[in-house]
Amino acid sequence: MASSDSAHATLAAWIQLFVDFLVTKHGLAAALRPDNASFETLHAYFLDRLVPVCDQLVAAAADAGEIGSDVTAYKLMYGVGNLCVGLDSDSRDDACRLVGLLVAGLRQR
Repeated sequence: MASSDSAHATLAAWIQLFVDFLVTKHGLAAALRPDNASFETLHAYFLDRLVPVCDQLVAAAADAGEIGSDVTAYKLMYGVGNLCVGLDSDSRDDACRLVGLLVAGLRQR
């Protein structure tokens, strides 16, 4: 965060990395989904590690008055994940662009 222009910019950069992660791991999730126990274990593992990091970034952006205080890390990540879901079904889907619009919309005016 020290090298970024703003807390919102840092959050936006992290979220784009999260999108890259989701897109990269999408095949793994699809392969594990039939074995629900393995999928749930892996999902919980990633949430336990990623939500606290995102929470710090969300809190910093909210404290700086750059986003609303009602934004939570889990809800933001859930929304991002849902925007990335359609990658298999629609080749026109551009997760990075959609997520960029979402993150831009968080910004307080």
